[in-house]
Amino acid sequence: MPAFEVRSRVPAKVWNSYFKFCVERNPWDKVLSHYHMHAAREGGSLSLDQYLARGRFPINYFRYTDRAGTKVIVDRVLRYENLLADLGEVFAQLNIPFDGALGVRANSEYRTDRRPYQHVFNDEQRRVVEKAFAKEIELHGYRFEPQA
Repeated sequence: MPAFEVRSRVPAKVWNSYFKFCVERNPWDKVLSHYHMHAAREGGSLSLDQYLARGRFPINYFRYTDRAGTKVIVDRVLRYENLLADLGEVFAQLNIPFDGALGVRANSEYRTDRRPYQHVFNDEQRRVVEKAFAKEIELHGYRFEPQA
């Protein structure tokens, strides 16, 4: 349920007293991970261009913004690429013990190509992701940073 719906269903005192956070990921890295998951589920026959042409991306900004999708309404958006450090800060703020580990592993078995996203996307593919994720890029300042 998007945060704006939760906010509309709970008393303001409850909404304002709870610490609300979520996790967002670099759009290009998120798309690459999502692609690998779909390609694996389809037996490896899905190309990156075919995946991109479908236009079904893991877009999440509407889950943590206002109804218009223009303002973040949760207290903090953690970055997946800094997840453990960001969680450490949140848990410290909330006085929750945290040993710095999640104790679970992500679905990394789908992605066998471990090259950084900057080495995978060509300029046209980069722009497809940039257009689809324009809102996240604007909200969080993500950039397609060159990889050394």
